[in-house]
Amino acid sequence: MRYAISTLIFATLLAGIGCGDAVEPPKPAATTATRSPDVWQMLESRPLQLPALAPGEPCPTSTGKTVSPAYAPALGGGPVYPVGLGTDGVLRYSLGVGFAGSEWGGAKVLWISSPDYQGPALIRGDQVDGTSEVRFENALEAQRELRLTVEAWASSPDEEPGWRAWPSYTRLRAPGCYAYQVDGPGLSEVIVFRAIEVP
Repeated sequence: MRYAISTLIFATLLAGIGCGDAVEPPKPAATTATRSPDVWQMLESRPLQLPALAPGEPCPTSTGKTVSPAYAPALGGGPVYPVGLGTDGVLRYSLGVGFAGSEWGGAKVLWISSPDYQGPALIRGDQVDGTSEVRFENALEAQRELRLTVEAWASSPDEEPGWRAWPSYTRLRAPGCYAYQVDGPGLSEVIVFRAIEVP
C-alpha cells in the first residue's frame, strides 16, 4: 500500500514538472568578455607619473584656492581636491596621538569633488624628493591607496548641492616633498605638497 501511494505522489510530481510551472535551466554566467571592466583595476593600471626632484630643489607645491564657500581652500585644479593643506600646499602631520604603535604619522585630509564630476577616484602618491611613500587612513599599517567611491561619506551642505566629501587620513613617515596622483574615468591629475612634521 505504501508503495502504491509513493508511486502516485511521484507520478503527480512528474506531471507538475511537465506543466507550465517548469523551472528554466540556469543561464550560463557572463564571460569575462561580456562583463564590464572593473573600474578600480582600470585606474590601478595607470602608472604614477609624478615629478622627480633633485636634492635641495624647491618643492613646486600646487596652489590652494577656495572652490566652494562650504569648504576651506582646496589644492589643485580639480574636479577632485584635497582640503586641509591651506593655500600654500603644506601638510602638517604628526607621529603622536592617534598613531601610537605605527611607524606612519598622519594628518586629516578631506577630499571633495565638484558637482560636474560624480565618478569614483583613486588616490595614490609618493615622495618626489626621496624614497618615502604616501599612504592613507588610520589603521596601524596604512593603506597604499585611497578609493573615493561614488557614494560620498559626507553629504554636501544645502547651500552647495552636488558637492561630495570623503574624510580621510594621509599617512607619512618623513618630511619632504610629496605628490598625490588622482585618477578617475576621464581624469588624471598630480597634486604636489610639502610635508612638515609637527609635535
